Amino acid sequence: MDKLFQKAIDNRFADFKGLILDASVPVPQSIINEITWIALKGSKSISDCQVFIHEQNQVSVNLKTTLLPWTLNLKLKLDHSVDLASFSSPKIRAWLENNRLLGSLGSFFNMLPEGVKLYGNQIVLDIAPLLETSEQRRMLELIKPLIKSAEIRTEEGKVIFDVSLRVEE
Repeated sequence: MDKLFQKAIDNRFADFKGLILDASVPVPQSIINEITWIALKGSKSISDCQVFIHEQNQVSVNLKTTLLPWTLNLKLKLDHSVDLASFSSPKIRAWLENNRLLGSLGSFFNMLPEGVKLYGNQIVLDIAPLLETSEQRRMLELIKPLIKSAEIRTEEGKVIFDVSLRVEE
């Protein structure tokens, strides 16, 4: 069975022309926080980070840095779709709704981990740097062209990705 799966992957799913897959993937807040800890592993400027998911694409982040004596409480609004057109890898965008000056200072002092950029009041999370192995990055490269849309919505305590995959005929 593994050989069949590997053949499908190696052929970029060409044997499955016409495949249509619509999926809703709920990701609980606890897993979001685990991913955050993995992304922050080895950070010299961020000592603690807790993410809280709210309804209507609202997210709050309690961020403790080694540069400031207090915890920052950032309020973010997630875009409703994943940016699939980005050159390197898909990106998730959020907008700072408070502490914009402090957010800019954080970017200025390079305290954000790899893959997280701040442009004015917009935070951009690049998916590829979160992937730890070359196999994970390879899978992203194989699947990325098949993704036709990826929408983001939230409920209290979870992010839901509504993803549509297609293998063109």
